Amino acid sequence: MPFVVLFQSVLAFIVIPLAAGASLRAVILRRSGKEWFENVLLPKFSPVTILSLLATLVLIFAFQADNLTGKSLHVFLIAVPILLQVYFNSGLAYGLMRFFRVEHAVAAPGALIGASNFFELAVATSIALFGASSGAALATVVGVLIEVPVMLSVCAVCNRTRHWFVWEPSQTPVRSA
Repeated sequence: MPFVVLFQSVLAFIVIPLAAGASLRAVILRRSGKEWFENVLLPKFSPVTILSLLATLVLIFAFQADNLTGKSLHVFLIAVPILLQVYFNSGLAYGLMRFFRVEHAVAAPGALIGASNFFELAVATSIALFGASSGAALATVVGVLIEVPVMLSVCAVCNRTRHWFVWEPSQTPVRSA
């Protein structure tokens, strides 16, 4: 893998969007204020962000449809370790937060972060580096396919176990910063 391609991928998929987003946010906050930004602008973009994510997923699966349907053994062999790793990471994060008496409002998102592998970014990078029909692209697409239902199941577990994070007044939980 040429270093130049890796550098360009990091620049295109991470550095430029991050810099553009941070700059745009700073300009909008300076001109219109935090309250307008959070209560007016962001709610207007909420449907657009959801539709954009769905469109991205549809396109990813459309481009990989032959690989996903034609290489079912490969998909299974990729999916099982990803599934185990994601459940282990999210369970470990959630369990440690329970052990350290962190608030549920912090523990649940922590478990979801443990369940996330940022496969959408990995798909873009693997396609840029290795091509759309590569094994790397297939592995990252399988990751996306696994990640969505797993995240929903982790979220359901966190919601059902909210009572694990209720302590007596003398056992105050760790507050988030």
